[in-house]
Amino acid sequence: MVWNNYRGRNVELPVALAKNGNACTYINPLNYRNGKNDAMRFRQLADHSQEKVKVIDRFSRLPKSIWMLFKENRDNVRWVKKQKPDVVISFDHLMSISICLYCSRKKIPFIFDVMDDWEMIEKNSLVRFYYKHIVRPIIGRRAFAITSTSNRQAELFRKYNRNVHLIPNGKPFAFIQQATAFFTDGKKTVNFISTLKDWYDFDLLFNVFAEFPDLQLNIYGEGELLDELKNKAQHFSNISIKGNVDSALLPRLTAESLFGILPLKLNALNETTCPIKLFDYWSAKKAVIASPTGELKKVGLDGGMLFATSKADYVAAISSLLKNRELMDSIGAKGYDKMLQKYNYDLLSQQFEKIVESNNLR
Repeated sequence: MVWNNYRGRNVELPVALAKNGNACTYINPLNYRNGKNDAMRFRQLADHSQEKVKVIDRFSRLPKSIWMLFKENRDNVRWVKKQKPDVVISFDHLMSISICLYCSRKKIPFIFDVMDDWEMIEKNSLVRFYYKHIVRPIIGRRAFAITSTSNRQAELFRKYNRNVHLIPNGKPFAFIQQATAFFTDGKKTVNFISTLKDWYDFDLLFNVFAEFPDLQLNIYGEGELLDELKNKAQHFSNISIKGNVDSALLPRLTAESLFGILPLKLNALNETTCPIKLFDYWSAKKAVIASPTGELKKVGLDGGMLFATSKADYVAAISSLLKNRELMDSIGAKGYDKMLQKYNYDLLSQQFEKIVESNNLR
């Protein structure tokens, strides 16, 4: 399976469901004129072991606009009618309302999977209003089930729907196996791979690593902060901005990181986020130093990470790991055990299947 963006839930879940024997049709978002190709989550089927995943690409000669939102909603219904699915799972917070209403009328189980707090992520005030006051309440009430990666979003949707399930993020077993096949080469290197957006406190990250001149920090990814971070990194001999990286290299780069770090800003958005990056590090048996957001405190309640808020906290946590390799390894091992027991898509996909089966038993 080949795709060209960060390997997230909206890609991993249908692959896992197909692995379980389900025939899955993945409808790519509409690729608008002058749009970026990364809007297409699946690029092509290259791994024939995933024959049960059928990918549908869609293109438009028109540019993306607020009016195209309604056209794409309508087009989504057309594809559902054509495919005649037994169940529909949608991750798209703006392009799901028409499908939800159609499935409700036709008695097709519709599952809305909430991966982020879209009300806060969206920058456009009109789009935020549309999601908060139209999409969320209608889908919340009319969907057969709501699944959420975070406790906060699950609580929010329970106001509309009793059939709400907390299903966290994770990684596929294939990634876990790849990540554990590599080992650190003894270098003092920390690799941070993510979208370069302002939900991470990069100022804090730079200030912390300034205290460890022998510890190399490599930041991979693209995003709105890329140029700003490149300029800032010029003043640090041990910090490099590497730009985008092929997703195929992610397991090795994660394994080569001495430990993991998640400097999330302590704000309302991150309080309701279950960061995929945590599970990258845990897959490679890495101890993680993270900001104590609400969701991370629940996920890391019984081990797998150290929490830090201020620069002094992060410096102290890194120093403790550098001085005690056994501590570093034991913390990483706890995170890895959690991956095997809970945070992998072999198990997570089964939770989605049980939701569908509960509908068939009614």
